[in-house]
Amino acid sequence: MSHHLKNEFKFVVTGVELTEDQQQLVGRAIAQAAAPALGELAPRAALPVAVNPKVWWYGDPAKEVLAPVQDYAAGQVGMR
Repeated sequence: MSHHLKNEFKFVVTGVELTEDQQQLVGRAIAQAAAPALGELAPRAALPVAVNPKVWWYGDPAKEVLAPVQDYAAGQVGMR
């Protein structure tokens, strides 16, 4: 999968005022729903990352980023 490909999706809510916590909740729910919808299309190591409460990135992180995350996760589950 090329790192140059990009698909962007938007979800707009009108007619209601949302608190910052509610915005985060909605943003997280949308990101969580999108990940399984991509199924086999996404890279195996794809991760959702909150850029801000309203913007999420979902993709295959660079190896320099993924390795420390994997090390941290291994420590959290007692595998280091």
